Amino acid sequence: MGFIKKMKSSRSVSSKSVTKQKSRKLSKSLPAVSEQPVIDDDGERSVSCRSISLATGSFSASGVIALTSSLDGRSPSPYSNSTESIGSFSDGEDSCDDDDGKQHSNFSLRESAAAKLSPIKEVLVSRMPSRIFIRTADLPHMKFAAHQSRHSSFSELAEDDLVDHVHKPSSNPPLSSMEHDPNESWVALDDGNGNKAPLVEAAVAALVKTALDASMDRGMWTANGGTAKIIKSGLWDETIFMPCDEQGPVPAPHARGSKGENDVLVWSGAWSHKYYGHDLPAIRCEAIVNMSPQALANLLMDSSRVKEYNKMSVGRDDIMVLHEDEKCVTKISVGKSKPPMLGKTLVLKNLLHMEELPGGGQQGGYVIVSRAIAHADDAEAVKDPKVIHSEMLMGLNVIRVIEGEPDRCIIINLNHLSSPMIPMMLAKRLGLGAAVNFINDIRALC
Repeated sequence: MGFIKKMKSSRSVSSKSVTKQKSRKLSKSLPAVSEQPVIDDDGERSVSCRSISLATGSFSASGVIALTSSLDGRSPSPYSNSTESIGSFSDGEDSCDDDDGKQHSNFSLRESAAAKLSPIKEVLVSRMPSRIFIRTADLPHMKFAAHQSRHSSFSELAEDDLVDHVHKPSSNPPLSSMEHDPNESWVALDDGNGNKAPLVEAAVAALVKTALDASMDRGMWTANGGTAKIIKSGLWDETIFMPCDEQGPVPAPHARGSKGENDVLVWSGAWSHKYYGHDLPAIRCEAIVNMSPQALANLLMDSSRVKEYNKMSVGRDDIMVLHEDEKCVTKISVGKSKPPMLGKTLVLKNLLHMEELPGGGQQGGYVIVSRAIAHADDAEAVKDPKVIHSEMLMGLNVIRVIEGEPDRCIIINLNHLSSPMIPMMLAKRLGLGAAVNFINDIRALC
């Protein structure tokens, strides 16, 4: 539900229309002042009044769950997104007269109005509803992670107060341009005000867990011909598919400077789930890179450096940072590239997250995951025929420390991409080639 935020200096309100109330609307305004009876042309009595509204917002079954201010009581533009908390709606200088001619500050009037809105379970001050969402139906650990998040972050909310996508995953399409899929599940990543939504950490944890499990699942992957021969040599036996929870470095299968250190092992695989994109091939590769784990992690997370290892890139921008510290970064990025001879721009909008592996960055290494997002801006924008939107269904880079060699690392790359520019029959072959090129382009910087 919502309530009106506009303030008009003079408004004629019919006494009949006052009694009409839509089932899904609730109007909350301050007491009218300077009321004067007016008789219209039909002989019907109406009242001309001035009113001041507190804000616009959304209601749950038992209270307000979202609130947007009305710009200090002045009449805002219908398109205004300015927000403040209840306590700062007024600067204390505005005032108006009541029926007795007494001066009252707008602040006191708003306090009176706010009291009538109780009970207020929670106020999430935001300019607009969440606008960025991510798929989670294929993440087996999401349900558990969401349950943990609720108990640690918003356990005080009753079941009726939980909002779809914000407090619990939901199959309801988050954007009007989407069709409903009862098997899908969506989670909001932002709160509409540039901050992370309550379930972001749960979604990221589930994404990391699912991606790592898939990258170490031998049964999911089929090695190509050249990789199968390399594996038979036994030199990679103690390195490939080594679980990341070992909390320590891995041995290097080849010494620095040896011919074998240039090997790139590649696999293709298929997902066991039946959710969105399951029919598209996934690609896995593993290789040695003569760069420290931290340097490589920083390179891949730094959007300003993408062109150094991706010659088709025309840039990547971070449009929102949800979390950032020395050990963990979570952000929303938009990457653009122009493949040769295509004549169009390829766009990827992703959640991008990095954290340390068990054991820490110096002993274990780092993991970077990415996944396509659904953004309200795209749903509202006019389609550009020169732009192709692709989706990273699952992206993973595992960067592992090598025993006794702090300036070298093992990288495991997993890609599960959906793009309208790639025919299904060519997806596997092109994916394998792209994986090898990615490793070689990274090595060229060493």
